[in-house]
Amino acid sequence: MDDKSLQILSYYYIVMNDQLDKIKEYVNDVAYNGKNEFSLNLDKIIDSEFEKAFEILDEFDIIKYLEEKYNMNYEKPKLVILENDLSFTAEYSDFENKISFSKKSVDRKIDKQLEYLGYKEIKRSISDIKGIEYLDISYNSIFLYPFYINEKDIRKAIAEAIILSIMFHEIWHSIDFSILRKLVGDSSIKDMDYFIILKNLELRASAFEVVIYYLANGFHNDERGYIAAYRNILTCREFIDKLERKGDIYTDVPYDIGFCYGNIIVAKYGPSLKENIYKIIDNIIHLNKEKAIDEIKLYGDNPEMLLYD
Repeated sequence: MDDKSLQILSYYYIVMNDQLDKIKEYVNDVAYNGKNEFSLNLDKIIDSEFEKAFEILDEFDIIKYLEEKYNMNYEKPKLVILENDLSFTAEYSDFENKISFSKKSVDRKIDKQLEYLGYKEIKRSISDIKGIEYLDISYNSIFLYPFYINEKDIRKAIAEAIILSIMFHEIWHSIDFSILRKLVGDSSIKDMDYFIILKNLELRASAFEVVIYYLANGFHNDERGYIAAYRNILTCREFIDKLERKGDIYTDVPYDIGFCYGNIIVAKYGPSLKENIYKIIDNIIHLNKEKAIDEIKLYGDNPEMLLYD
């Protein structure tokens, strides 16, 4: 990586860390050690984010585009909300065509994010803290996700961000399995390989999750969102180097590599993400681990290619 590239990424890294330090100073002023003063109606939030996710896909005609382009028959999954299962946060069942969410696992993820930000619970609405309407939360303790607070309670804002991003991930699984069912009857679809798709399900879902999450929240039009994306690109390039040094580059790390690829796409297209969404969807449909790693290396080594005027 050349000096210019290092300077560019260092700038975003410094801005991100400075932002996080200021956030922690604010929230620690209103932190307290009690538990569950603000209980959430997770059933309502999960159900609402499920409907919101499909409204967003309809707004951008993503399902319609996929059905027409790939001649697939897509059926909207059912939503099932579970109480206490800690074995997963959410999962898609192709056999039953359903997306299941575990409230207990979601609640645990919310607590981890609050701890990441330096506190466990917030005593009053975040709208009482002047000047804060935007935070980053941690993905997998490595990467960052931006999300808006505005006038929402901090716990609810985190819950909605987590649930919506995961919802897009599971919805892509339902899309991928619709494509796989189509391929069973029509293996002649150009450049589509059943087993390549099957091997890269989580990679593809994570990439889609990031791209649509940015699009849904308008972060592609907000330069603050790119602070997290550029920081992630730096981390992702180091992550790939670490895997290569250990000889683990092609072992089972599809979530992280898919997430990294999604951040590259967000930074690559920037404000034109919406105008290029169908091209991006096509690229995700043909995505495999090798292609994703090549993109991460290319833009991780040349981050100036991702900057906009």
